[in-house]
Amino acid sequence: MAANSLVLPIVLWGPKAPTHCISALLVMDDLATIVTGCHDGQICLWDLTPKLEIIPRALLFGHTSSITCLSKANASSEKQYVVSASESGEMCLWDVNDGRCIEFTKLACTHTGIQFYQFSIGTQREGRLLCYGHYPEILVVDAISLEVLYSLVSKISPDWISSVSIIRSLRTQEDTVVAVSITGILKVWIITAEISRMQDTEPIFEEESKPIYCLNCQSISFCTFTQRSLLVVCSKYWRVFDAGDFSLLCSVSSESDQSWTGGEFVDADKIVIWTEDGSSFTYRLPSSCLPASESFRSNVGKAIENSIPPLLYHVLDRKDKSNVQHVESGYVGEAVVHVPHECYPDPVQAWELYKP
Repeated sequence: MAANSLVLPIVLWGPKAPTHCISALLVMDDLATIVTGCHDGQICLWDLTPKLEIIPRALLFGHTSSITCLSKANASSEKQYVVSASESGEMCLWDVNDGRCIEFTKLACTHTGIQFYQFSIGTQREGRLLCYGHYPEILVVDAISLEVLYSLVSKISPDWISSVSIIRSLRTQEDTVVAVSITGILKVWIITAEISRMQDTEPIFEEESKPIYCLNCQSISFCTFTQRSLLVVCSKYWRVFDAGDFSLLCSVSSESDQSWTGGEFVDADKIVIWTEDGSSFTYRLPSSCLPASESFRSNVGKAIENSIPPLLYHVLDRKDKSNVQHVESGYVGEAVVHVPHECYPDPVQAWELYKP
């Protein structure tokens, strides 16, 4: 085929819609668009109405294998870009507004997670994608060209990465990348303004490597309210660490039939944790976890496993309505609220709507 030949993709529509067994999901920042990826490799765009109705808008074809992760690829509210990755190493950059595939590349590795990262060079802002998965480093990729710029590499105990978070500094131009490996080792990299500008540089090695024994890590969240706490959620427990030296401040295990899938800080002393079955729990952290408290770090070095802080809210999915009364009686100051699933778009808003 000649180099200047025009290639036109052809889609054949049958009498039945293609399957769309969801493998990855992303809610855009405007809360008006949902992006889903499926095991067949398709991307679907959905409109989310103010009444929380979900209406399909477009079906996008560009991958040949299951979608492993999705991430936004820019911070603009006018033009929304999304990047998708598949099991075969394919990466696509999509324009959410019209469904066009803007860029495509294929790497010899499988991404299981992508974090969008924006930094400033003078008056310009550029985007980077921190990609991790079935390989022992974090790849830093240009968010527009999908070109690999450099990598964050481990000298000590290199292993696959389970989860990544970015701590943005308000005082310096240095940002911190925090990751937890599948073997429960916490890794820390420092990204300076000089590193952010570089391309094709030598690998950047970690500044710190510390075992925190968090296996099967699902998510890492930094507390922007205190700029001091780090929440690590694993499938069977969640823990709060001091972001200064990563000392353990609090640890809570899940019940036998629960599996945590993520969590966030909703206030300086409150976190929300959610499960794979659609339930969410809001906890008030003990004073030993609060930097403003006189007892901050008072439990460091002590046996604090399962020192359960008060459970403020337990929002259940509709199918669990009959089990509302079966909340663990050991919690202090508990309040249980059942909210119909269609009435809350996320756990944070549910907590704001149903204060006791």
